[in-house]
Amino acid sequence: MKIAALIFGIIGGLLALLFGVLGFGLGGLANLGEAGAGTFLRLLSVGIPIVALVGAGIVINKPTIGASLMALAALLFVLILGFNFFTLIPVVLLALGALLGFLGLQQDTK
Repeated sequence: MKIAALIFGIIGGLLALLFGVLGFGLGGLANLGEAGAGTFLRLLSVGIPIVALVGAGIVINKPTIGASLMALAALLFVLILGFNFFTLIPVVLLALGALLGFLGLQQDTK
């Protein structure tokens, strides 16, 4: 289960990073006239997918922390960008990765 959580987390994190970088670039183009407007959201659009990739990377050794980071990234991605066509795939993949990471934790105790 932890290997599947790793795979789902990496794919979801990379897709979220792709959308985040695109959003960062488009946000930079939109803010050409105003200095500093929306800078925090632009940084979050790249920072949240990095948190998801870190969570996916450590889900094998520390499943609780890794799954929590992936779940947090999926939740923040939905809260900031909403649940729409563009965020559907990364959010679902990150949520599945988090769920499988938590289920992998139960598998270790048996």
